[in-house]
Amino acid sequence: MIGFNSKLFHLSQYSRRFLLIITSIIAAFSFTTSANEHTVGDVTVNYNALSAAMIPAEVASQYGITRSGRTGIVNIAVSKSGEPVIANIFGHGKNLAGQLKELAFKEIKEEKAIYYIATFTFRDGEKLIFDLQVQAEKKGILIPVKFKQQLYTQ
Repeated sequence: MIGFNSKLFHLSQYSRRFLLIITSIIAAFSFTTSANEHTVGDVTVNYNALSAAMIPAEVASQYGITRSGRTGIVNIAVSKSGEPVIANIFGHGKNLAGQLKELAFKEIKEEKAIYYIATFTFRDGEKLIFDLQVQAEKKGILIPVKFKQQLYTQ
């Protein structure tokens, strides 16, 4: 996870804002969902899904995110021994009717962080089951990550 230390303040204004927003969202959702972390060996995958309406307009614009109550975001961060690493991530979300929502992840590199985000559409109150495969450092074993998230437009 991202810590608030003096190194964070060397990031640009928008980078700091994005990191603070994502950290706040992950913290807020951690009270209502199960642990948003999966660890295999020394690789940890942090994950979350949320409505894009929760992201400020300027941050959404900077990262090419369509800000809408019907657009969701999956946010992934991968670390190895506590340090951020690049990764291959692919997978999909599926609603209870079995409809697939393929996810195409975009890499966002910050000074001391690497995030992967993918967007998808959803209906108000829709419960999605996300089924992802994560490959740390773009090599080695695939780590399966599966989680459920109910999303709301407001």
